[in-house]
Amino acid sequence: MKTALVTGGAGYLGSHLAKALKKAGYITICFDEIETKNEYFDMQHYGDIRNYGMLNQVFANFDIDIVFHLAGRIEVGESIKHPELFWDVNVGGTTNLLNVMRKHNVRNIVYSSTAGLYRSAGTDLSEKDPIDDNNPYANSKYAAECAIRNSTLNHIIFRFFNLAGADPDGEMGECHEPETHLIPLMFKNLNNIIINGDDYRTPDGTCIRDYVHVSDVADAHILAASYMDTRGANQPTLFNLGTGKGYSVLEVIHTAAEELKTPITYKFGNKREGDPPRLVANIDSAKRHLKFKPKHNLSSILTTAYNWHNIHHEKTKEN
Repeated sequence: MKTALVTGGAGYLGSHLAKALKKAGYITICFDEIETKNEYFDMQHYGDIRNYGMLNQVFANFDIDIVFHLAGRIEVGESIKHPELFWDVNVGGTTNLLNVMRKHNVRNIVYSSTAGLYRSAGTDLSEKDPIDDNNPYANSKYAAECAIRNSTLNHIIFRFFNLAGADPDGEMGECHEPETHLIPLMFKNLNNIIINGDDYRTPDGTCIRDYVHVSDVADAHILAASYMDTRGANQPTLFNLGTGKGYSVLEVIHTAAEELKTPITYKFGNKREGDPPRLVANIDSAKRHLKFKPKHNLSSILTTAYNWHNIHHEKTKEN
């Protein structure tokens, strides 16, 4: 039985990944500054990814086989206001983790990066497409990618497109503080959604994104762990995770209203600085090498997110 350390395990993806790891037979350890009540973690350790001593203690006490590195700052708008914090956490925290891994001879790492570093394009984006200076968040994630590639550790780097949806069993879902993602914001504010910009160079003027279910992404991490054990020397280590299908903000809102039979009203606001017009994945490489095949479409993403939101909302009211 292998042991997996999940940094940032208390977060959205980390919670779903813990469930997938337990199902796959792993012993699971969470490392995060935030407390989690997730029953799929066998152990939880509190700590800052930038703190060498805290990380070193975890690695000294457990025989860790693989690290799933999810910890980091993700808010694009905040990165523009406070770029130094994003470089400190996303880059400094990653290099700190790599140093501890090297000290304890832990060789395997799967890293959560972002499709937000690509240059927006009218075609689906492959791993070979150019990146751009979009915002400090994306820049810091790319720098962390470079640190991992240069480390000589056995690694997989995932560039996520837009993670969305919730656990189909209703056990966990998406809830950031502050919330900046379209789908959870939509269900929190059904009568007061603000769309950031309506004059992008897209068919309806709103941003187009590739929404991929968080459970599909969690399953991809299990596939990546198996692939790392058998990967040949010249096989790829960088993969896009999406669905290959893009939807505009307006399309998501209209689909949600139709699928859930819930009226949703919106108005247009200012663009968010750093938002590319279109980001849609080419996932051919992940399909070929990892055997990645998303199970969930947009309808499933919206339904699971909406169901979990209602469950979470009722629990919040009870407390």
